[in-house]
Amino acid sequence: MAEPTAAASDRARAFLKAHRKSFRNAGIGGIAAAVVFLIVYYLGLEGVYDLSLAARILPALFQGAETTLGLVAVVIPVGFALGFLFGFGRTSHSWFVRSVCTTYVEFFRGMPPVVLVWFAFIIIILLITNVEFLNVRIQDPFAFATFMSVLALAAHSGSYQAEIVRAGIMSVPAGQREAAEAIGMTRGATMVRITLPQMLRVSLPALGNEFASVIKDTSILSVVGVMDLTFRGQNIVSRLFTSPTGGSLSSIFVVWVEIAVLYFVMTYSVSRLLQWLEQRYRVPGLEAAQL
Repeated sequence: MAEPTAAASDRARAFLKAHRKSFRNAGIGGIAAAVVFLIVYYLGLEGVYDLSLAARILPALFQGAETTLGLVAVVIPVGFALGFLFGFGRTSHSWFVRSVCTTYVEFFRGMPPVVLVWFAFIIIILLITNVEFLNVRIQDPFAFATFMSVLALAAHSGSYQAEIVRAGIMSVPAGQREAAEAIGMTRGATMVRITLPQMLRVSLPALGNEFASVIKDTSILSVVGVMDLTFRGQNIVSRLFTSPTGGSLSSIFVVWVEIAVLYFVMTYSVSRLLQWLEQRYRVPGLEAAQL
């Protein structure tokens, strides 16, 4: 019984040693967050801002944050699927495939996301209204148009991810692909077993930045009535302005500070998760490319 216990103890010590820096950074971050929270809470007790208002609006903001997370759960996977498809297509030997994929990337990268969201929403509403075939079959035009706006935002993100995927594929040395072909591997097998694992590892830092941006970009969907975190905050501010007492600048500031904190928590969580994946699956010798 002593030997297994000693082996487990050695593994635990090795794990702590390997992740000492991560635990230290997490501890420092936790202490700093606690100190900031206590300072902000103390300022509320001293009357610098309305502490009761900060507590009352939290449930509504949490509901908005849940909606934002739901949007992220759609935009990120769809955007990554489009990015992978068109990014892979941009490395194709076919000029037609490359042309189609390049057109997609250049169009969606060249359009502001808020314009794409509005275009998708308005065009779908007009089509449903004027095309009898669609008008009969789509019971809720507003919900369908809103969903298409979400997909438009995903397509915008996918255009950036396509370039990340293309760069990741091109970063794999051509000699490895040639060696795979020399031993009889098909192009598909070479892509799945050699190119993609390295591409995903090298692309993780850039993908992490894009995913973090997507979380914040979902706030654009509030312009078409999606009740996300930003939309809830705007409603709260509007009610403060129309209340009999009127909304003070300090009260409005409290609303947007809480919104900013919630966005930061979501973005930071995703960034840390991808950073952990990056460290776990990093490609030896390519550390410089991952900075």
